[in-house]
Amino acid sequence: MSSTAAPNNEFAIRSLDFDGEDSITRESVDSMIQQIRTGRIESAFLSLDEYGEEDFLTADIKDGWAALAYNTWDETGYAHQYRPVNPAYRDSTEDAPVEIGGQTPVRKRNALDNLDLAAECVLHFAKTGELYPRLEWEEAE
Repeated sequence: MSSTAAPNNEFAIRSLDFDGEDSITRESVDSMIQQIRTGRIESAFLSLDEYGEEDFLTADIKDGWAALAYNTWDETGYAHQYRPVNPAYRDSTEDAPVEIGGQTPVRKRNALDNLDLAAECVLHFAKTGELYPRLEWEEAE
């Protein structure tokens, strides 16, 4: 899952995996973002360390919906997962048609029905290692 290419200083990520691609280049990141925008990708994994064991972001895409999940650990080693809040479905308790990892149901409240926005979130994380600031993110229960 980790990239074998030399680190690219243009990006904060050190590990990338989508559709069998694992090199971190401008071209590979652009390809991933375009595939997210057009819904031609099922999942992407981006990590801030080369082994994919530290802070990471996953994106699962299905039927025009994206489930993003940011996983991090605090100083005591306790895991936390954060998901975006979809303003259009803030009060929804209905499940979205996409799941995290194809297994964990996600409510429409925490899934994005705008693939361009999902792509922006992923690109921002790839470049900065931070969550997209124009969305509210909340910790998953």
